[in-house]
Amino acid sequence: MDIVRVFFQGKRKYFTIAFMVAVGLFALQRIRSAPPTVELPLKKTTIVRTVYGLGTVQAEREYQLKIGIAANIRRLYVHEGDAVKAGDKLVEFDQVPTMRSPISGVVSTVSFEEGEAVFPQNPVLKVIDLTRRYITVSLDEKAAVLVKKAQKVRIAFEGIPGKYFAGSVVSIYPSEGQFFVKVDSKELPAEILPGMSADLAIEAGTKDNVFVAPIRAVQDRKVTIIRAGKKLRVPVQLGLTQGEHVEIVAAELAEGDILRYQ
Repeated sequence: MDIVRVFFQGKRKYFTIAFMVAVGLFALQRIRSAPPTVELPLKKTTIVRTVYGLGTVQAEREYQLKIGIAANIRRLYVHEGDAVKAGDKLVEFDQVPTMRSPISGVVSTVSFEEGEAVFPQNPVLKVIDLTRRYITVSLDEKAAVLVKKAQKVRIAFEGIPGKYFAGSVVSIYPSEGQFFVKVDSKELPAEILPGMSADLAIEAGTKDNVFVAPIRAVQDRKVTIIRAGKKLRVPVQLGLTQGEHVEIVAAELAEGDILRYQ
């Protein structure tokens, strides 16, 4: 029995040591993985009021071929994807003169085949001009009232990560209960086609002489500051947001306070 008791006592000691080592390693890992503490002096600055939206690229010019009487297609001169110039032949009918393209562009849709009958106002094909494009975005009322003509716009595309293109607001208008903003840009690359989505950041004015903090510095609508060596938790109101930063408002804040966060 004494031998058995000694054996289990030895095992218990090794288990205790192993457990303490595991706890120590876990604590060390938590310390290593914890984000570093950042301290920044508070100072008043300018923040840009930004309106964000997901827009759609549109073609400035397009032509949809329709006829006014029923006719059969004798010959199709183009197929989807063909490039055409203004004046090129498109379709020959038996009851209608040969139709030509009024614009230069690309044939995006052909809805009929040779020999088929076309009835009045049925779209036969569409030609779009890929050289002249713009972007439209639908905004809610609160965002739409902030947008004005000629405001700067930053444009990004998911298919071109890390690149941004400059644009400007052309117009704001209502349509069927929605509020649309039209954005023009001279920098859109050729690979950006109508129908593609665009991330828009509209600079809808600025606000001067305000305190700005990283969003992650605000926890439960409070920020931590260091003043005269003392740590204080200060309730704040949130104002404008610009990217990963937000305006913070509180009578207790003063320039020279040190903002602390992780």
